[in-house]
Amino acid sequence: MKYIPSFSYTKSLLLIMIIGLTGCITTPNPQTEAIAILWSEQGDMDVCELKGTLVGSQGHWYDYLFISNKDLTQGALNQLRNEAITLGANTVYLYKPKAFATSVTFVANAYDCPN
Repeated sequence: MKYIPSFSYTKSLLLIMIIGLTGCITTPNPQTEAIAILWSEQGDMDVCELKGTLVGSQGHWYDYLFISNKDLTQGALNQLRNEAITLGANTVYLYKPKAFATSVTFVANAYDCPN
């Protein structure tokens, strides 16, 4: 006899999977604490060396209801810092955030600036 999962079993399993995925927020690398985050109106980047363009994003259509906006924003900034350190940058220069209903996304440039 073939077992067919009941609706409540399937629904419970789906809920457990969604809750498990909500813990997937980017955490900061300890080496990234010294990376400065600047908005586009701050700082003079002429004295800095451009290392690359970054995109930091947190949140998905299936988990944004379970994660606070603060945590989504912090996760996106942590992702930028983690990527910047791999490029040898010490400064992240943010541009206006992209507006999405289910996530937080930042586009930025990574720079190596004199101390």
